[in-house]
Amino acid sequence: MPDPLINMPPAQSAVSLPYLDNSDPLMKIPSRAMIHASQEIIKENMTSKVVGVGRQFVVKYGRGLDLIEGQNAIWVATHTRIRVPKVYALYEDTEDEVKYIVMERLPGTTLEEAWPSMSNAQKEMVCAKLRNIMQELRALPSPGGYCALGKRPLPDGLMHFEGTHEDPSIVSGGPFATEQDLNRAILQRAATFHEHLKGKAKFYERVFPEVFINHPPTFSHGDFQRKNIMVNFLESGVEVALVDWESAAWWPSYYDYSTALFGCHRFQDDWHHWLEKVLDPCLKEAPWILMLISELYY
Repeated sequence: MPDPLINMPPAQSAVSLPYLDNSDPLMKIPSRAMIHASQEIIKENMTSKVVGVGRQFVVKYGRGLDLIEGQNAIWVATHTRIRVPKVYALYEDTEDEVKYIVMERLPGTTLEEAWPSMSNAQKEMVCAKLRNIMQELRALPSPGGYCALGKRPLPDGLMHFEGTHEDPSIVSGGPFATEQDLNRAILQRAATFHEHLKGKAKFYERVFPEVFINHPPTFSHGDFQRKNIMVNFLESGVEVALVDWESAAWWPSYYDYSTALFGCHRFQDDWHHWLEKVLDPCLKEAPWILMLISELYY
C-alpha cells in the first residue's frame, strides 16, 4: 500500500525540519546566545518562553515546544492571504533538546490590549477583517478526516490528546476518519487520564452522538482568542494578523467558535457579542465543549 503522506497534495504537506528561510541573504538570524540573553520576556509558561530579540525578531523556544506551530504558520502564509508572522527558522538544539521558532516581530498590539479603548467603528472594522480571515482559513480542504498538517495526530489543544498510555487500546490523537471516531477518542482519553470523569463519561457517551454530528473537518486556528490577534491601526485602516498556530488543525466545524467562547472567561466585556460577527455561532455545541474543558482542566 502506498504511503498516503508521500502522495499527499503539496498544499497539505509541512515544510521539512530544520527550516531556514533563505529569501533574504542579508538576514542574520539571532544566535542561541542572543536569544537566551534577551531581557524582553513577552510570555512564559512551563514548556516555552517567548522573547523579543532586537527590533526585528520574536523567538519562541523551549523543550516542550512543538515546531508544528511554525510549520502551520508557514503553510498558512503560503496558501492564503492571511497575515501571520514570517517564520525565519525552525530547529532543535540536539544537545539540550530545546526547540526554537524564530519569527518576525509584528507591528501593533494584541486585540486583547487594544479592545478596551476601541470605538464601535474600530470594532466593526477589525471584526469584518477577522471574518474574512476565518472564512479563508476554514475553506482550506482537509487531506482526509480530522487531523493536523501532514495528516498527523491532532494537537493537544483543549481536547487533551497529549500523552500515551501503556494500554494500546487507548487511542491517540488520530487522525480520525469520522466525527464519531473523534468523539469516542475524546471520551475515552478523558476517562482514562482523568479519574474523576470515569462516571460522567457514560453520560457523555449518551449525549455526544446527539450533539456532535455532521460537523465536517474544518481548518481551525485552535486558540482563537484576542491575545492571539495582532492589530495595527493606520491612517488607511487596520492591519490584522493571527499568531500562535500550535493548535491549528482540521477540527470539527464547531471547534473555533466553542473554544473562542471559552476564552471569554467571565464575559466581562462585549467580545462575546462581536465574536458572532466573526464566526457563525455554534450555540448547541459550545456549552458542552465549555463544560468538558472545565472538567478537564479546572
